[in-house]
Amino acid sequence: MTYIKPSLKNLPGKLKIKKGDKVKVISGKSLDHVGVILTAIPKENKVIVEGANIIVKHTKDRQSRKPNTTGANSIIKGGRIEQEAPLHASKVMLICPACNRPTRVGYAYKEGTEKLSRRKYRVCKHSDCGKAID
Repeated sequence: MTYIKPSLKNLPGKLKIKKGDKVKVISGKSLDHVGVILTAIPKENKVIVEGANIIVKHTKDRQSRKPNTTGANSIIKGGRIEQEAPLHASKVMLICPACNRPTRVGYAYKEGTEKLSRRKYRVCKHSDCGKAID
């Protein structure tokens, strides 16, 4: 029996970016696009960025299950629907709110006086910035 080593790319991991962060797309068809993260999907290592990786979905007209005021089912229009598709998290880079440049994310710890008061927060990795992102 042969052992197949799992790929690190497919393993779920902790994302260093969150919903609401401003990011820049660094590869793919939406290269250099700047937008806000609408959804983060940590189990799949993916994010949905506003206005990036737009796909066209074709749908048919269909009836809704909820009846309208007259009691008849209403019809949901079909056609070409443009929507954002998920991007892999490695294809986006966080933009630091302090220096307004794409940056790698580091972590620092804030010490407190109470028990269990040590807090972890994100910081900018630029040597001339180094400010907190959260």
